[in-house]
Amino acid sequence: MKANVGRSKSPNNSGPFVTEADWVPSFWNYLLDLDPLDLVAELVQNDLDQDATRTVISFEEGRLVCEGNGKSVESDGWCRLRLIQGAGDSVPAKRGKIGVKNHGLKTAFTIGDELELMSAGRAIVQTLYAKGRSQSPHPGASPEPFLHPDAPTNGCRIIIQYRNSPVEPRQGEANVLGSVDPQQVDNLFLQACKSVPEQFAGIVSPELVPNYEIVLRHWRHGEAVFSFSCTRPRGIQKRIELFRRRCAVSGTVSNLPNSLQETAARRLVPLKGRLRQRAAEFYKRGRHYFAEVSWSINRRGEPTFGTGRFRYPIGYPIDSVKARTGHSAYFNAPFASDNKRYEPALNEVTNAEIREACESLLYTAS
Repeated sequence: MKANVGRSKSPNNSGPFVTEADWVPSFWNYLLDLDPLDLVAELVQNDLDQDATRTVISFEEGRLVCEGNGKSVESDGWCRLRLIQGAGDSVPAKRGKIGVKNHGLKTAFTIGDELELMSAGRAIVQTLYAKGRSQSPHPGASPEPFLHPDAPTNGCRIIIQYRNSPVEPRQGEANVLGSVDPQQVDNLFLQACKSVPEQFAGIVSPELVPNYEIVLRHWRHGEAVFSFSCTRPRGIQKRIELFRRRCAVSGTVSNLPNSLQETAARRLVPLKGRLRQRAAEFYKRGRHYFAEVSWSINRRGEPTFGTGRFRYPIGYPIDSVKARTGHSAYFNAPFASDNKRYEPALNEVTNAEIREACESLLYTAS
């Protein structure tokens, strides 16, 4: 697909260059690398970027519905949603937000063929059958948002119909996206219930997001409510503050995880270099950003042993070895993630600086 034509010439005057990419085959390979267990994290992250304080995800019998109470989608957001992948060149990427690659919502395609996002009375559709169901699969999206009678006035609603037949692309390798059966949906719901407290504890912050509620509903298993909160910070040393987080767990689902409590220490670190442009507003305070370490505690406030992981502020998947900090403490800071958000990006130069800031804070606060 022709994307751009350059006018500059090489030193030997070989002529103008073109910028092209036959991206569809690589897109199918990208989808095969995604994990449906990451879907809940991507949906909540989308709501966090819209300044939501509550996300309700309903696993209905034939579809998944996500509703957040954040801001409505604006013009730049609609421009990004019409792109099947990527942002930052032909359309502006999100600025000061957590998800800037425009990749996260593609996790919806691990369980469905179509993603319908509604907001401000309008909707846009991303699909794996842009040429119609009678033709071979081909990714695409609505050219413009359209009026939709079910679209909310405020916040965002996302609907994903479960895939009932395999997707077999004709481009690239012999890839197949399988159909989704009820057992897979059950597993996705139950695994999400199990991991939510630890994975999302970092999304509450004393000034910006002191409270957040995640509600998971299943048409057979019931409802699980995860209420996150944090206390006000108090100074303990020069430039170091302590506060506590809590995730209260309730609901009718069997075998829900225990409620979670943790102590967090944070310190302001100067913003410099590339981090000035890409750090999310969640962490920024003027010309500084917060580096944070936290550790789980029991009811008496005593530290408990565990496996610390990086947070951005959502925690990376628990089965990612490279997402471990090497301590019992979590590191919560503006880490840049790899394309699938499974771990901090290896080649992002600012990640080493951020990790060093967290390591230093851990040794000072402990």
